[in-house]
Amino acid sequence: MVYNKSMPGIIPKPIKRTPKWHAIALCAALGLIVLLVLGYALLFYFEGKAQSTLNDLEEKIAQVGTKEEKKIETQLLLQRKTINDFAKLFQDHKKASAFFEFIENNCHPKVWFTELTLSPEDAQANLSGQTVNFQTLGQQILIFQEHDSVESVQLNSLTINDEGETEFTLSLPLNSQMFK
Repeated sequence: MVYNKSMPGIIPKPIKRTPKWHAIALCAALGLIVLLVLGYALLFYFEGKAQSTLNDLEEKIAQVGTKEEKKIETQLLLQRKTINDFAKLFQDHKKASAFFEFIENNCHPKVWFTELTLSPEDAQANLSGQTVNFQTLGQQILIFQEHDSVESVQLNSLTINDEGETEFTLSLPLNSQMFK
């Protein structure tokens, strides 16, 4: 018989079996694909859940603080800053009223002060005034010198007229504790 190559073979050939590792690799690949799909599904689920929680929190925040309340809160914060600024200024403020009490309590009855320049920052007072005579001025200077709040007394100018009346200018370096 003539063998024709185009003709199918009459004798069946044995079926080639695929190796076992091919089946294992196929199962592993399919398992990985299933795991990937499940992983993506879980990620989408958790993302949706997180987004839902975020939206709920934003709604709660919106309910707690409306725009009007936030505007009021910012105004209150500005007012708090202003109050704190005034508190600092008040804390650093020097009280000049103590000096006026000092003058009121330590002024000779026959001495009249006509001009006062007071500097609480420098703890310095300059007084101009008049008195009936030079002796009264000396008594006034002694009263000032005996007081603890006065560090020293300086007589800057002195004028005595024909009637004996005295015009003067005094400088008083003061203790800085007087102004606290």
